[in-house]
Amino acid sequence: MTTLPATTVIRLEREDWRLFATIDDPATRNAMTAELTADLFAILAATREDRSLRALILSGSNGVFCAGADLRRARGTGVAIADPPDTIDPIYAANRRGGELFAALDAHPLVTIAVVDGPAFGGGFGLACCADFIIAGPNARFALSETGLGLAPAQIAPYVVGRLGLRSARQLALTGRRLDGAEALALGLADQAAADEAEISAHLARLFAEIGRCAPGANAVTKHLLQTASVTEPERYRDMAAQAFRDCWRGPEGREGVRAFAEKRPPAWAGSSHGQRG
Repeated sequence: MTTLPATTVIRLEREDWRLFATIDDPATRNAMTAELTADLFAILAATREDRSLRALILSGSNGVFCAGADLRRARGTGVAIADPPDTIDPIYAANRRGGELFAALDAHPLVTIAVVDGPAFGGGFGLACCADFIIAGPNARFALSETGLGLAPAQIAPYVVGRLGLRSARQLALTGRRLDGAEALALGLADQAAADEAEISAHLARLFAEIGRCAPGANAVTKHLLQTASVTEPERYRDMAAQAFRDCWRGPEGREGVRAFAEKRPPAWAGSSHGQRG
């Protein structure tokens, strides 16, 4: 079992195979600061190979999911992180680092769930789009706010397009339009919308029950195959997929799953499939 990293602006709470990561930085409205980026990188690195975990649930406290860039700090320093070597523009470096974070979250082997109950603007919108599931709470607000600041939603663009499609991504990015939870659900941005905390918990409990029926290693392999299918040369993909299936079949999860099916019983990993926070 992984030792969880020390974090600065994220509170971590583990419950069985679920890891709750709550952004808690009221001074910046949970902005995409260097501290938040470092915390997220540390969490993703620490949990990447841990199959005793199956789900990472990302949320925000203080009425905000993530307000995007820390513009107040950026105004004073030119960039919200320590400057890299003088030969590299710090704005470029910070944005590039953000792109690496979004890619790491998008490709993470755990099932990722973003619970958005408050503003998710700019980079916060991007964080949510990198998750496998988005649950919108009663106070959820989504916006690609960059163009209203004279900026561009640069590193998050692939994940916004991947979740919404090019047509809707264009419309939101080129207008800065704000969506509430119901509108996000109708557009396909959110997977569930909740009227209150109890309904958020009910959506999570149902997701946990569904995830709990699936083998954690098989889920990790499946995420990788789904994410690489469209960007891998077809012949290479067929080889990669055959090897992945063989490894699953001959591995402990495959042997247990097939045996459980034959014996008409739940597989071993389904023993703790139910549960919710609190």
